[in-house]
Amino acid sequence: MDAVGQGHNAGECWCTFGTGTSGIGKTMMAENTLTKLVRELQPGGSGPSHQWCGSLAALLVVDGTAVTFRMDGSELLWSSDETGTCLDDVQYTLGQGPALDAARDGGLYLVPDLERASTTRWPLFTAEALALGVRAVFALPLRLGAARIGALVCHRCEAGSLSQRSLDDALAVSDALAVFLLAGARRNGEAFGPAIETMDLHRAEVHQATGMLSAQLHVSLPTALARLRGHAYASGRPITDVARDVLDRRLRLPDS
Repeated sequence: MDAVGQGHNAGECWCTFGTGTSGIGKTMMAENTLTKLVRELQPGGSGPSHQWCGSLAALLVVDGTAVTFRMDGSELLWSSDETGTCLDDVQYTLGQGPALDAARDGGLYLVPDLERASTTRWPLFTAEALALGVRAVFALPLRLGAARIGALVCHRCEAGSLSQRSLDDALAVSDALAVFLLAGARRNGEAFGPAIETMDLHRAEVHQATGMLSAQLHVSLPTALARLRGHAYASGRPITDVARDVLDRRLRLPDS
């Protein structure tokens, strides 16, 4: 099964919640966990965090989750594990991947087996994700009406589809996340950006290094970012590490 652009059919279930008394107990536990996670996104709640993402991963029976925000491309807000962070960095560096597409076009992208998926849509991302040990990726858009806010991304280190229950829970959480982020922006009186100014942005140094390169090389910000991404990919290093070297003046990219 390749990426699913729209619709909520996850295909064959990879796991179930069982039957009989044991199944009922597991279902109740899952419902309680879902209720708690969504409650934390409501006014007065603690909001998302890396630990929150870990609890969500356990609920959805995946190895990791991450939440991204659509802001001049994509910004990673929270992730449950290092693999999720690296997976997002790969997409940001390459400019391709399911999280970017979900955030941009509002589609649902479910890839239960990257090794068997078509490589025509995200050829570079697929190779890099497999190198990280990721076999399955599920990207759900964060959207509210026409507003496309970001993406909820889940990954597994083994191939397999989400169960229908896990997909339903993921959709419920993604809706709550969209409301949370949009409400935060409205409380700040402007669209989106100010809602995350106080957060510890994963790529803050990338944005700073882009501005520095723009001034050094006398190029536009998009061109400076493209140069930064190109160097990160060519050197096989995380873009955040390359950005840190630029800021610390350990690295100066050539003028052309």
